[in-house]
Amino acid sequence: MLTIYHSNHLDVLKDLLVELLRQNPPGNPLEDEQILVQSPGMAQWLRLELAKGLGIAAGINFPLPASFLWQMYTRVLPDVPRRSAFNKESMTWKLMDLLDSLKQDPDFSALLQYLTNDQDDIRKFQLSGKIADIFDQYLVYRPDWILDWEQENDTPLITSDQPWQPKLWRALVARTAQLDQSPWHRANMHHRFLQSMINNNDHTQLPKRLFVFGISALPPHFVESLEAISYNCDVHFMVANPCQHYWGDERDPKYLRKLATRKLLDRQKKSRSDDTAAGKSWFSKEGHSIDSLGAFGNLDSIGNPLLGSMGKLGRDYFHQLHDLNAFDIDVFVSDHKDTILGNLQKDIFELHDRTAQGGQTQRESDHSLQFHSCHSPLREVEVLYDNLLQMFEKNPELTPKDIVIMLPDIDSYTPWIQAVFGSIDDHRRIPYAISDISAKSEHPILSAFLKLLELDKSRCTAPELMELLEVPAIQSRFKLTTSDLDILRQWTHESGIRWGITPAHQSRFDLPELQANSWLFGIKRMLLGYAMPENTGVYSNILPLDSVQGMNAVLAGYLASFIDSAEQLLSELDENRTIEAWIQFTHQLLEHFFLPRSEEDESALRMVRETLSHLYEQLQEAGYNQPLSRSVFISYLTERLTQERSSQRFLAGQVNFCTLMPMRSIPFKVVCLLGMNDGAYPRSIAPVGFDLIARHSRRGDRSRRVDDRYLFLEALLSAQDSLYISFVGRRIQDNSERIPSVLVTELLNYCEQGFSLKPEQLVIEHPLQPFSHKNFLPLSGGGDQDRPSFYSYIKEWLPAANRNEDKPAQFIQTRLPVEEGFNFKEVELAELLRFYNNPCRYFFNRRLKVYFSTQDQALEETEAFTMGPLENYQLKTELLDSLIARVEPERLIKRLQSTGELPHSAFGQLLLEEQITALRPMSEKLRLQLENIFEDREVNLHIPRREPSSEHLTDKPVHLTGWLKGFCSSGMLRYRPATFKGKDLIRSWIEHLCLCMTENPEVTRIHDPEKERLLPVIPRQEAEMHLATLIYYFHLGQNLPFPWFPETAYSWLNADPDNNTDKAEKAAEKAFSGDDFRLRGECNDDYIQRVYPELTPVFTEMTSLTQEILAPAFACLQEVQP
Repeated sequence: MLTIYHSNHLDVLKDLLVELLRQNPPGNPLEDEQILVQSPGMAQWLRLELAKGLGIAAGINFPLPASFLWQMYTRVLPDVPRRSAFNKESMTWKLMDLLDSLKQDPDFSALLQYLTNDQDDIRKFQLSGKIADIFDQYLVYRPDWILDWEQENDTPLITSDQPWQPKLWRALVARTAQLDQSPWHRANMHHRFLQSMINNNDHTQLPKRLFVFGISALPPHFVESLEAISYNCDVHFMVANPCQHYWGDERDPKYLRKLATRKLLDRQKKSRSDDTAAGKSWFSKEGHSIDSLGAFGNLDSIGNPLLGSMGKLGRDYFHQLHDLNAFDIDVFVSDHKDTILGNLQKDIFELHDRTAQGGQTQRESDHSLQFHSCHSPLREVEVLYDNLLQMFEKNPELTPKDIVIMLPDIDSYTPWIQAVFGSIDDHRRIPYAISDISAKSEHPILSAFLKLLELDKSRCTAPELMELLEVPAIQSRFKLTTSDLDILRQWTHESGIRWGITPAHQSRFDLPELQANSWLFGIKRMLLGYAMPENTGVYSNILPLDSVQGMNAVLAGYLASFIDSAEQLLSELDENRTIEAWIQFTHQLLEHFFLPRSEEDESALRMVRETLSHLYEQLQEAGYNQPLSRSVFISYLTERLTQERSSQRFLAGQVNFCTLMPMRSIPFKVVCLLGMNDGAYPRSIAPVGFDLIARHSRRGDRSRRVDDRYLFLEALLSAQDSLYISFVGRRIQDNSERIPSVLVTELLNYCEQGFSLKPEQLVIEHPLQPFSHKNFLPLSGGGDQDRPSFYSYIKEWLPAANRNEDKPAQFIQTRLPVEEGFNFKEVELAELLRFYNNPCRYFFNRRLKVYFSTQDQALEETEAFTMGPLENYQLKTELLDSLIARVEPERLIKRLQSTGELPHSAFGQLLLEEQITALRPMSEKLRLQLENIFEDREVNLHIPRREPSSEHLTDKPVHLTGWLKGFCSSGMLRYRPATFKGKDLIRSWIEHLCLCMTENPEVTRIHDPEKERLLPVIPRQEAEMHLATLIYYFHLGQNLPFPWFPETAYSWLNADPDNNTDKAEKAAEKAFSGDDFRLRGECNDDYIQRVYPELTPVFTEMTSLTQEILAPAFACLQEVQP
């Protein structure tokens, strides 16, 4: 007997199931109950609910429909194997063989044309997989076609332009017979099974009763089989029906209007021809109008538009059930809440269109249906977290297990979920679990394994291989730790590694074999650096890398071992292999590169080995003995490891993140849908060109887009208290509007018309950043309904939100106390020079012990064809020193080439020639002055201390010590192969003041490529006064970031502020902030930016300091005429 229970609540169906099991326990306690479900998630939920209702849930199986029916086939029909020989994978490998044997048949010309130039069989493998998938769909949804084809009836009306399909199916059946495998498949078994059930044969193997619980849709022949089973045992269908009325004929209003319009146009076309024949004008009063649509039915009486638009999948399913010989029991419950969400569910339940009768005003405090527009997936998750905390605050009875969060693509959102939900560890922490992540995304080992299999297709850049070393299992195999990687990245950068394991590897990309910039080149530099210092020079065209020293030098050996293994792998990847050889090769690869650290690592490696075993079994079953190309092997592994998903964490007592899939419509108090973007949902997969089901559709056919529409409807109905919908509604680049999913738009339109709500009342537009002040507006004091739409519980963002947007907050409000142990009586010249080079950086480094490291820069992945500003300056410095010392340029070129820093080929040669030509005049001038070099002079001065807020000097001296270098016959010489800057002036000025206080004061000469400048000797007393001022501000700068910037100050002085104030101020601003031509200003320095992002607030103070610090030097500076 077949009984169908209809209810709009899954909980009611669950309670019915509990009562049926309680009142009618199985006669045989050893026989398991059979409850068909459509997903493991539903099975898990139902098992928990049955345990609550019955006290225990034992002796119950929850098979999926397909596996259950196959089990029934094996029990009822003779010689049915446990696994079909016509499963998709087996058919794929058989078709791989068959396509080669059918090359001469002209009906296969279209397929063979696609397979032209398919050298590695990847096209044939992909095509075979598509055909196998189509045949598998035929077995389920078109069994009559399959049976006709086997009887030599090619159904020409269907296959007229695809005559190869019946032929290929018959060849597949013949090949299966040749392999001595069972001819049974779902099409012929279904027919025989129905006959067996109808003939009422002995069916003692059937279950005593069967429950089909909460399944949204089944293929027609599945329903037929279950109906046939009901002739011999009790079958209970428990279906979640959103509407208490019959709605099997309900249609999408858009579809009806298109249909009516099409019919109207056909009628108009016919009438136009008739009128023309009768001599009438089409534009006469008797002409047709759009009102003629009424002839095709009253479109305003179609019922609920949401149900019509989104319910096609369920509509077709209930139409099938309606045709069954069954006893129907309705257990509908009308207990909808008086909220927007409750009224939406009530409208669907009663097949009512609220929009047709005018809107009903709803309370503004109603938050049962929420739409949230954000700028990015990350902001979606951040906003969700805040809203969940708000829900918990408003409803203390709400628990994490009452909330489900569903997404179209869980893999792409997983990093953001982990970043937001995993970063809070105090009372605001929300426990969460992520289900349905693909194994490839969940386990780094699997991604690394697949990358290694395609290593020869990779350029093996520095970032790529260092990324592989970030996988913990690879680190373990090569005795590395995460902290070691920072050192190795630095060495990789310094050694000049860019890409290519070896020069031979580089040549695979049709590029010349160049030793420099390869991994082999860099490893040699590292190992040679441990054996000898860099100043020993080039050895075998390799310059040692000095950084590789001490205890850390062993890391270079571990890195070399990894690169050796990669090089060995490259040499073994080019060949085709049998499946046995591939399994052996893969096991060796796993052994050489991975050493599991955890159970998760073990699980990932076990998954690879199980996939290999499964592939071996499939090939044996299909009789496929040909070697597999690497492309086919990797494609198979990638597909299998991507399809493998983890769902064991669903319903684990935490907030559930999962993907939108059939039967995730389990009732939850709060249902959240993220990523509801246009194009992302409903998902649309275009059918392949030879899919005959798409061309000749029938009621009950499945479509991803139709499925997704029904999933959205089920999510709307399964939310008990609140439905939360989020989408990316603004572009993060320019804030332009992006439309949400068409399903969201339909729901919004219904709510606007049905509840008289404006769009801004339904959709909450969230700020771009989590630290926007809008997220932290104070409560108005009127209760929860007055809480602002934007509200963040993440207090860590509060300081940034509280900033005064008109005036940036000061980094330090007051001067720090004097550091304990600081010696005011002693100053080193080197420290004084370092301070005035960048006072802000000096304060961070020396007083706060804060360093904004630049060592974490991204590794380069291409060899140099040009040089950056820093590298170019370093090259000029080396060239200038070499030219002064009369060193042959060839020696310098060889040295630079041995570091990998010089641009390749003619690029490097042209660059060197250009620089040598530019620097030669300067080098010749300097060589003349440096013919006689004198000894360095010691600085040992006692400088009177300046009183605070005064220019008067005290009798408490400061001891200034250090050394002055670079003396020649013409004085103290300073030179740089770069444009003269403020830093050059302040440094030279400080050293010159020290020189003027020695027993033999001399001039200081400053050279750049364009000019020679001179600082003349000044009186000792004047020099002492200037040094006292500089030391005074040096002492002040120990306790406060000093608002003085050498380049800005020099630009201001150079613009003649005494005579042109505006020009000087603009020059200072340009030097500080930069412009379109000078991309980086002085404010781009990390330390200055942190304290003084803008010049205007400190401009007056900066100019006042400049008058005391740099103006005297600028006044003394003289240009030497050539």
